[in-house]
Amino acid sequence: MAKVKKKTVDNWKKKKWYNVTADPVFDSKEIAKTVALDSSKLIGRTIKKSLNDLTSNIKDSGYTVTFKINKVTGTNAETKLEELNTKVANLKRMIRRGKSKIEIIFFVETKDNQKIKLKVMCLSGTKFTTATRTETRNLIVDSLTEDIKEKTSREVWTNIVYQKFSEKLKKKLVKLGYINKVLVLKAKII
Repeated sequence: MAKVKKKTVDNWKKKKWYNVTADPVFDSKEIAKTVALDSSKLIGRTIKKSLNDLTSNIKDSGYTVTFKINKVTGTNAETKLEELNTKVANLKRMIRRGKSKIEIIFFVETKDNQKIKLKVMCLSGTKFTTATRTETRNLIVDSLTEDIKEKTSREVWTNIVYQKFSEKLKKKLVKLGYINKVLVLKAKII
């Protein structure tokens, strides 16, 4: 008896291309193109990009941004900003001997009830005492929590990405001693 040859169907020919656009914080720029059999299979996919690619600023090359596709209309997939992260190599260049590195991880809630997990780092110009480090941590948590409560999630992301919170915090922390840098290392939606 002769064997019947099975026909195989190439699924690649059935797939469609979709343009993926960034969050409105980045003016909805096109960040990628992707393929899928069905538009419903796109929802939930994540895309990582360097912040430098989105802002066209070389100083932002030490950060990565994660987007999550949340809406598909036609051949356009819209994303929502999910996470901002600092590259390890970027941090290693900043930390020096004889200085204090103060890190804080805490949760904040925006005006529109969005919970965000923040990791903030403060680098001092000199060694801080334990009491000064504690005071620095408390001041950072209090001022950021107070600032973020009054803003929507979009305004918060804009301030985090463009380091506006860092500038405000540095001005407040100067009274405690010489502060070299204040950075939001990581921000993630919970």
